[in-house]
This record gives sequence, C-alpha cells and structure tokens, in this order.
Amino acid sequence: MSRPRSLAVRMMAGQVVVIAFGAITLAITAALIAPRLFTYHFEQTGEANTVVQYHAQEAFESSFALALAFGVVASIIGAGLLSWLLTKRISQPIEQLSLAARAVADGNYDVAVPHDSFGRELSALSVAFDDMAAQLAQTDAARRQLLADLAHELRTPLATLEAHIDGMEDGIVPNSADSYAVMRQQVARLLRLTTDLKVLTAVEAHALELQMLEVHADAIVRNACDAAARRYQAKGVELRCLPPDEDLLVIADPDRLQQVMSNLLDNALRHTPSGGWVEVSCEQNAASITVSVSDNGDGIAADQLEAVFDRFHRADLSRHNDGEGSGLGLTIARAIVVDHGGTLVARSPGLGCGATFRATMPCVRSPE
Repeated sequence: MSRPRSLAVRMMAGQVVVIAFGAITLAITAALIAPRLFTYHFEQTGEANTVVQYHAQEAFESSFALALAFGVVASIIGAGLLSWLLTKRISQPIEQLSLAARAVADGNYDVAVPHDSFGRELSALSVAFDDMAAQLAQTDAARRQLLADLAHELRTPLATLEAHIDGMEDGIVPNSADSYAVMRQQVARLLRLTTDLKVLTAVEAHALELQMLEVHADAIVRNACDAAARRYQAKGVELRCLPPDEDLLVIADPDRLQQVMSNLLDNALRHTPSGGWVEVSCEQNAASITVSVSDNGDGIAADQLEAVFDRFHRADLSRHNDGEGSGLGLTIARAIVVDHGGTLVARSPGLGCGATFRATMPCVRSPE
C-alpha cells in the first residue's frame, strides 16, 4: 500500500495547478484581445502606408510577446513562492499536532503545540489540543491513583478473611459465631466498596439517569434522620433533627438525595465519639435550600477541608477510614449534589472542634 502524500505536497500541487491555469488563461485572453484592439486603434489614426503599418504591427507583437512572457514568468515565480510560504505556515502546525496526537496516543501527555499558528482556527485547535492533553493527563493520574487506593482498601478485608480461613483450617481460630461475624463484616465491607465504586463511576460520568421530581427536602431530611436514629442510639450519639416548619421544594431525584443525607449522617456518626451530638438543619435563601449536618466530633484541619472529598482520603488521620465506610461516601455525596446543580462544602474550626457539611441546591420557588 502506497504512502499517502503529505498535506504540504497536496496543497502545493493544487496551488501550482491554479497558477498554471491562471497564467494560461491570461496568455490566451491577452493574445486574442490585444492585437485586435491595437489594429483597431491604429486604423483610427488614418495611417495608409503599408510599411509603417507592418513595422508598427511587428513592433507591437514583439514587445507584447516579450512583456507577456516576462509578466507570466514573474507572476508564476511570485505566486509560487507565496504559495510555498503559505503552505508551510499551514501544514507545519498541523504536522506538529499530528506528532503530538501520536505522542498522546502512546501515553505521553506532556506535550505542547505552538499557539502562534497561521489563522485563528489553527490557533484555537492548538489551545483545544493542549486542554485535551491536560485533561487526559489528569484522568490518567486519577485512574492510577484510584487503582492504587483500591488495591490498598481491598488488602485489609482480604487479608482478614485469609487469616481467619487459614486460622480455622489450622485450628487456631475457633469455628464460632464470632469468627463468622468478623468474616461477614469484611465481606460486607467489600460489597459496600464495590457498590460505592459503581455509583461513583456512574455519577462522575453523568450516567446515573436521575429521576428529577419536585420533592420536599424537609421530608427527605426527616426520613434520613429516622433511618439513622437506631445507629446513633447504638453508639450513644445524640441526633438532633431540626427541619423547618415550612415545606422546602427542590427538583431532585429523591433516592439520590436520600443517599446524600445517609452518607453525610454516616460520616458524622463515624467521627463523633460516644456522648457527642450531630445536628441536622434546613434553611431557604433567595433561590436555594441549604441542608447542614454539624457535629462536635473530630473536626477537620484547615488544609484538609477540600481533600476530605477525595476518594479514599487518608491525609487527615483524625478522619481516617476505620473500616466502617468505603472511603467514598463524601466523594459520592458531593458528585450527586453537583449533578443536581448544587454545592457541598465542609467547614470546621479545626481538629477536635467538630465539622459542618453544607449541601446547597436550587429551590423550586423563592420565599414570599
């Protein structure tokens, strides 16, 4: 299979054809029109001497042919040089883009193409390519980090299961209800992790297929608090649910909104010691509704207020993953809120001073 010609060769060949066609058209047109015009105007002078007419005609034809030939050659050379320069200016950035695209395809995202291309369109294409390469680099880095974090998170429950199975086979670990309870707990943790990973992948790809309805945010909050009440009671943490007296309407997927509240309440319970409290409140502003989940537990360092929403966040040891959660709850909660057109932020005075998570979403109608 023959190798296709480069864009520069094709463009230059096209320019040569255009120049040649223009030169031939000019020569034919001039040869057909100019002599007739000369003869017509010479006859208007009234000169009857045939010798004068012959020399005048010969002088015109020779000078016209010379001038035409010189003009055609000069125009061909000038147009050819200009076409060559334009072709290089256009084909060079495209060739650089092609090489950069090949490097990106090979996994090298640290590429850059010049933005001073010939023309606004090529310059915009270069900027878009750089943005695409940067996003691909971020996606690849996030994928690598996710795989590394996932391997870390899977190691603990799998190691626990392996140790118990080996211990039961060797007779070291008793074949008792407690042993099976530990293994069931680790299996449940693995199931929770895989389920959360599936949800996170879907929500980050905007593939959750949200069922958007007009729902009462205050009812969602009450239901979430009622569902979490038994877990809070078992740990000895007071749960204060302070829904407003008025109805707060939002356009949302009720199941996903319930999932957000469940994740926030589970996170607060996990980081609030026995004897502490967690308070849930709602308020409506001009065009939004804010649900706040506050606790007097571990607190968050100032430099970790954004990082707590990262997958498997472990930088802040006071809010570590203790095995009760998948490490993805806050990540999923923020992604769902953002998918609803809202925001989820964390606030904390510091370590040991509690924390507040505020989810803000657009409301259906403004307060009168």
